[in-house]
Amino acid sequence: MQRSALVSVLLTLVVMAFLGVNASYGQQKGADFTLNDINGVRFSLSDFKGKVVLIDFFATWCPPCIDEVPNLRALRKLYPNDTLVMMSISIDPIHDTEPVLKIFAEAYGMTWIIASDTAGVANKYGIVAIPTIILIDQQGYIQSKHEGPAEKELLQSKIDAIVPEFTTPATVLGFSIVAALLILRGRKLRNGLNCP
Repeated sequence: MQRSALVSVLLTLVVMAFLGVNASYGQQKGADFTLNDINGVRFSLSDFKGKVVLIDFFATWCPPCIDEVPNLRALRKLYPNDTLVMMSISIDPIHDTEPVLKIFAEAYGMTWIIASDTAGVANKYGIVAIPTIILIDQQGYIQSKHEGPAEKELLQSKIDAIVPEFTTPATVLGFSIVAALLILRGRKLRNGLNCP
């Protein structure tokens, strides 16, 4: 009876993995918003469903925000654009106008989406300090909120925990399938059936 329960649990995990049931269930959804980037391109958070989104709330006059830019640049190199979408949103739309942000982005090698918060996005996410980084998973759920400067390794570990190709669920799934098949094979052998 214990083995059949184990097989049931393993098969349930396999079915959940194939149906896309994940750890996001029951968590807070990221508030949708629409902004224009520094190139005048209109975008919404909902445009990026199916991808992990990193939102960096910052300001050009914030020294810790500037110190964090190299870590963000390093992350940009680690993940393809179709896996991780990065955006830096200035919380100061009065100072950080489009021309100011363009100069800043060029000076610091920021090759991802840069925008000024003209739609109250920081308020929607309860931003009280900068820099703050929000990570949103492929289904739109907030998976992480980090206030203050973040090291590349910390951000990478948080991203790896939600990006399927960089985590171990596939390995666990593979071991689960093998374990279930071995248990079933053992049961068939004990029942007198020959399994090739």
